[in-house]
Amino acid sequence: MNIEHYISSGIIESYVLGLTTPEENAEVEKVALEHSEIAAAINDYRSTLESFGSLHAATPPSELKKKILDAIGNAVQEDVRIVTPVPPDMPAKTATPVLRNWKRLAAAAAVLLIVSLAVNGFYISKYELYKSRYTALVESQQQLVAHNQLIETRLDKMQADMEMLMNPAMKPVELKGVASHPNMVASLYWDPNTRKTYIGTSNLPAAPLGKDYQLWAIVDGKPVDIGLYHPKGKSGPVEMKDVIPGKVQAFAITLEKQGGSPTPTMEQMYVIGNI
Repeated sequence: MNIEHYISSGIIESYVLGLTTPEENAEVEKVALEHSEIAAAINDYRSTLESFGSLHAATPPSELKKKILDAIGNAVQEDVRIVTPVPPDMPAKTATPVLRNWKRLAAAAAVLLIVSLAVNGFYISKYELYKSRYTALVESQQQLVAHNQLIETRLDKMQADMEMLMNPAMKPVELKGVASHPNMVASLYWDPNTRKTYIGTSNLPAAPLGKDYQLWAIVDGKPVDIGLYHPKGKSGPVEMKDVIPGKVQAFAITLEKQGGSPTPTMEQMYVIGNI
């Protein structure tokens, strides 16, 4: 089980907030018993929420109390102003208490409704605020995880490049500019055992529109295509095609039509390096 992936998936945050299903609750609790790292993550997130709630705790606004008291006063005054007729077939002594109780219940219900609406409106606004903050925290965590994964990928690439360069069988080849491009240069690494080839750094300009650079190996006196090369936007050695069996005398880079050419255009050669 990938514990780091499980922790970063968001299931722990949802579990602590009570947003998971009973099946997911059972799964999280089972995994927490089996892995102390996950149990620690649950406790850490609970502590974070408690600290967050204490830091951002809000007291209901002072005007809320005044609104409630005013509503109660208005309801009582309305009760006093009501004149209740007594039905002809009901004795006055019986009707008055019944109607009075009904008016009191209606007034109390009205007050409770007003209080409920005021309190609910206040806490709903706070809920929306904290929900947006929680969403921002989750998005920030996801961005951090993605950034860490990108860094890990780059580190893995750097380690692989270092291992390739430190391989005793790897032979460095310097490709120098020809007479028409005297300032051009490129570095190449060639492993005669595996027949693998890598292009390192170069100062070749970006290929013109509709053109591509193409790497060639001169094998037994004949040029062999090793693939297209795009100098811009590359970091670290770029692996090219494996060289076919035979004696390799040199490597060269030419500028060809987009997509490459079956044979090199000698007039468009930029750099060449002999073995």
